[in-house]
Amino acid sequence: MKKRPLLWCWSVAVALTAQAASAQQPATPAAAGETDALTDKARQLYEEGRQAAAAGKWADAHASFLAAWAIKPHYQIASNLGVTCLKLGRNREAAEYLTRYLREAPATKVKERQSAEGSLKEALAKIASVTVQVAPAGAEVTVDGAVVGKAPLLDPVFLDPGKHEIGAKLEGHAPAMRPIATVAGSTETVVLKLERTPSAPFEGSVGTPIPPMSEAPRNKVRTTVLLGGGIAAGAGVAAGVVLTVLANGRAGDAETLRQELIRDGDGSALCPDINPPKCAELKDTVFAKVDLTNSAFWSFVAGGAIGVGTLVYGLVTMRPAASPPIVQVVPFVGTEASGLVVRGEF
Repeated sequence: MKKRPLLWCWSVAVALTAQAASAQQPATPAAAGETDALTDKARQLYEEGRQAAAAGKWADAHASFLAAWAIKPHYQIASNLGVTCLKLGRNREAAEYLTRYLREAPATKVKERQSAEGSLKEALAKIASVTVQVAPAGAEVTVDGAVVGKAPLLDPVFLDPGKHEIGAKLEGHAPAMRPIATVAGSTETVVLKLERTPSAPFEGSVGTPIPPMSEAPRNKVRTTVLLGGGIAAGAGVAAGVVLTVLANGRAGDAETLRQELIRDGDGSALCPDINPPKCAELKDTVFAKVDLTNSAFWSFVAGGAIGVGTLVYGLVTMRPAASPPIVQVVPFVGTEASGLVVRGEF
């Protein structure tokens, strides 16, 4: 009787030593033999627990089953641990082990599962079963400050009757907490949704702040916008000038045709009676002149609008200077061309 606590500690130590060794070294014949020895030891402890349980020595049975579980957490050991915990009045632990057994045991074990379900029902009548739903996944779930797992939890959380606190926490999110008062035999659901903190990065590397844009990219963008706007404005004005020249040329052609018709009509240009072909040519020339004039006008308007917009952007985004910016907008109209001149220093 007195040697069992020492035996349990030795078993746990052997199990932890074996796990650490297997994690650091590749499998060897010696390691395989050690694993077999541990399995044999777990089987031995399991049989000792069954014998103690058959004799009604539930504390000894619990110690043996727990030592076997530390070496090999098999669902059959979970079933026996659940029953011994139930006999010892440890109803919450009994529910945890029995729930795991029912989750992992094959469906073919009909009688064993029925027996476990009966024991679980007996334990649940004395405790509370709380289903905890947490978003987002991966958050640590806590009960009264102790971590019980990460969301989503496979099984409900079993609590003794009384007041408790269900919480969740995740890096980059504000923790959530909900107090709950449970009674024996109750079944409840707690839903916790963690909100992302404003300073937390959204996706990508966790905890890496986004560096501010350096001054060089800002200047590059500004230069690109100013250069592109200047080119577009210049193109609009240039197109207006070209169209104006063409319109003036058409106007000259129309005037020449009109003078010819006047000569042909002895001082009067009565179309289309005098010269129908030439009258038709005069009409087409006048229409072409009107179309070119309209196109030139809208080209000047578009170029001027782009120029003004670019200038305003340059003024808004420029650095504070010692001298105020100088802006001049000068319209001009001539016989050969008309437009808008915008000059500025910034």
